[in-house]
Amino acid sequence: MSSPLATSSNQQGFSPGLPGLRARFRKLFESTVTPADRVPFWQKVAYGLGGPVEGAAVWIPQTNLMPVFNVGLGISPAALGAVVMLWRAWDACADLVTGNLSDNARTRWGRRRPFIVLGALLTGLTMPLIWWAPQGMGELAACAWILISGMIFYACFSLWAMPYYSLQLEMTPDYNERTNVTAYRAFAQQIMNLLAGWVLALAACPLLSRHADHSPDLVNGMRYISIALGLLTIALGVLPGLFVPERYYRKDASKQSAENIWTGLKQTFSRKPFLWILAIVFSKTFGFGIVNALTFYLNAFYVCRGDIKLATAIAGVSSTLLFAPNLFAIPLCTWIASRMGKHILLYVTVAFGILGSLSVYPCVTPAHPWLQVIPSLLIGPIGIGLWLVIPSMQADVADYDELITCQRREGSFSAIFSWCLKASNALTSGFGGIVLVLMGFKIANGANQSPRVLENLKLLYIWAPVLFLSFCLFAISRYDLTRERMREIRNELEARRGAI
Repeated sequence: MSSPLATSSNQQGFSPGLPGLRARFRKLFESTVTPADRVPFWQKVAYGLGGPVEGAAVWIPQTNLMPVFNVGLGISPAALGAVVMLWRAWDACADLVTGNLSDNARTRWGRRRPFIVLGALLTGLTMPLIWWAPQGMGELAACAWILISGMIFYACFSLWAMPYYSLQLEMTPDYNERTNVTAYRAFAQQIMNLLAGWVLALAACPLLSRHADHSPDLVNGMRYISIALGLLTIALGVLPGLFVPERYYRKDASKQSAENIWTGLKQTFSRKPFLWILAIVFSKTFGFGIVNALTFYLNAFYVCRGDIKLATAIAGVSSTLLFAPNLFAIPLCTWIASRMGKHILLYVTVAFGILGSLSVYPCVTPAHPWLQVIPSLLIGPIGIGLWLVIPSMQADVADYDELITCQRREGSFSAIFSWCLKASNALTSGFGGIVLVLMGFKIANGANQSPRVLENLKLLYIWAPVLFLSFCLFAISRYDLTRERMREIRNELEARRGAI
């Protein structure tokens, strides 16, 4: 005869003992996505493998342009900052055009896929142009080459990027599966992050290039690296266009009328939840973007006292050490978002970002150069968590917008989002170079920089992110498309136009 306690437990749905614990543990990690809403595994893989293209096209040039051409050729950091600022402004404007073009395209292959394939080919072919400026050019001519070749390259990249980002927003109607799709892209991007951390170290490798005195030739090294990155871009960039179907286009969006770009802009900027997403992303990217351009200089001239080889080695090792924790953070952040909500994940990651910035005080020091890895380990989760849920939140906004307009306008939201992101990147990229000049940093002084200049760089490196991340916490609290609200929106949409 079973005991009253056991009977009571069974009536409440609990299984006693170890089997019950196993069942509850399995349930904790079971997918909550219905089979009809799941994106097939290989489609997620094909989409995710396109993620490294963004790293090759945006992160690597933005991070390495100043060290390569300032240290390698002596070009003013303020001039290079202005070039990057103009790149971002041009790229942002191109995104508005290609986003609208993608929304309004009607082909037998879909709205997004033809542009993704063509854009990947053109992006890969034009990527090396930036780094192959003819030798012996003066500073003005070199800046003109970098600017013009970059504008050609980013026009091609925009042709790929806007349809690629828009494609994700329509791969599934499920609140949690949207985050799961982003996780596949995040895994592939972490591999690119690992490679990106070693770019300067590879460029300084004697096997690729060196001066007559056997010192590193960063400029020549980047030339060969850019060719490899271009080939990688073509190989990975075409996969989403070839293997990922367009769910909404096939069932609904192919019937909607075209929308001119100005009407689309007006409607997009009228969606309050989308504006709060922009505030969340802007505050994060602006806070860290201001100091990104300073990372190399703080490492090389403050911590490593002008030892470029040691500085690039630490940067490479840091990216390697981050690889495993960041990979682990992807399923962890996905689980938090699915079980506790996207808001909670954002709060957690921003808190770690603030903690990581404050840890720069004790960890970025000439006395112990390798300690600077620790802030990176703390700040890393903010990138993982933020870029996991922000695309998912954009897809939620696209549903909210469809409820109001009866149209699917993923391209418009992707374009405006990208425009604002790149505008903030443009401002911060230009600001980074100007800060170096205003603070009195001079590359000609090498390791003999003023201690006051280097200390001020460190203070800015700490407090700029903390200030902007504090505002980010407020913006998160104002975003109101919760899981429950999205369930209501989906029910209303499917009652009106059927399930997709």
